[in-house]
Amino acid sequence: MRTLLLIIVSVFLNFTFNAQDVPPRGPYNTLDGGIIDGVVIKDEVPIRSAVPYEHVRLADYVWSKRVFSRIDAREKLNHEIFFPFDSYYGLYEAPKTPEDIDNPYWNKHQERWSLWTIIRRHILLGDLTVYRISDPDYILKEDGYQFKYPFTKNSSDEYFLNEKFKNDIDRVIASAGSAEPYGYIDYDGNEITLRKTGLPFLDWIDSLAGEYATTNIEDNVDEIRKYWDNATPGGVLEKPAPIVYQSSAGIVAYNIKEDWFFDKERSMLDKRIIAIAPVSKFKYTEPETPDQYQIGPMVVYNNGVEVIASSNARGYDDNVGLTEEKEMFWLYFPELRNVIVNYYTYNDKSDAQWMTFDDLFWKRKFNAQIYRTSDKFDRNIEDYRFGVDALREAERIKGEIRKWEHDVWNY
Repeated sequence: MRTLLLIIVSVFLNFTFNAQDVPPRGPYNTLDGGIIDGVVIKDEVPIRSAVPYEHVRLADYVWSKRVFSRIDAREKLNHEIFFPFDSYYGLYEAPKTPEDIDNPYWNKHQERWSLWTIIRRHILLGDLTVYRISDPDYILKEDGYQFKYPFTKNSSDEYFLNEKFKNDIDRVIASAGSAEPYGYIDYDGNEITLRKTGLPFLDWIDSLAGEYATTNIEDNVDEIRKYWDNATPGGVLEKPAPIVYQSSAGIVAYNIKEDWFFDKERSMLDKRIIAIAPVSKFKYTEPETPDQYQIGPMVVYNNGVEVIASSNARGYDDNVGLTEEKEMFWLYFPELRNVIVNYYTYNDKSDAQWMTFDDLFWKRKFNAQIYRTSDKFDRNIEDYRFGVDALREAERIKGEIRKWEHDVWNY
């Protein structure tokens, strides 16, 4: 009995100490020194899980429509999703460990965050799986909403342990410039371009030391090792690409993929969000031919100015030029729900009664414009309607769905 008690106590203490190292799943209103930013202490611990949806049997799933909609940041009703903005100070760097996730140079609101701030934070913490918008080898077909191109991770700490995974994630949450070759300078001032071979790293270093006798290359093994690990066999060793992280101000919309369906058991038309994608601006360069199209660097906001990452001394360039709006990546919404259920949105009626982001989406307290539905052509509305006509087409589709629901009943 005593042995069993000791085991239970040790497990409890181990869990307690480990839990102290895990960043909280939401902001608090308690500060250091016993300061309470308000009248009362909000003692609710933000470790809740999302309430499951109502179960729907296949036999009761009698009608459905796949709908894609856009939640625009310019609409007043949607402001709770996009505000308040976060920002980065000049010394900000990507966190090296989970404990560094809330870097003081990442300036956030004390009590509530925008949806982008939450998403970015929990992507780094490994709580969310990121899906590319298209196949990296064929970017013209943007079918990432089908969850076909995930960034595979082996653990929740993959961002901090795997340099390649980190670089891949950084390229979809930030503006990334072009990597430059790592040039090693020998004693005579000549620049030597290093190329990864099939040899093991230490054997490769020994071969370089013999080939370039006028260098002290063995004294820089740790620095060269970082570039070696990220290089492909036969490829040139490159310096890390310049990175400028996207802030909330750079998110112009969210695209959502939904299923609108009729549940025969409950006799109601219901809606379920399946996936969500943040939308940002990207630099656009007119291709000579359609098959030469390339996605440009992401446009981010730096002190209110649109910039892109650059290899210059500042690390960014404010000469952006033409831009286009594109999805950054897709997220599986049921997975996101377990994160956003612990974060609150602003209530313009009372500061004492806030709702979570999960409540906001469940109660559909936002406005979204349809831009695509399931059809035999697999196309967007703007592929066959333009301008005002596209808006009218979206309203027509919505009206048809409402008419179908209305016709179910006999009055």
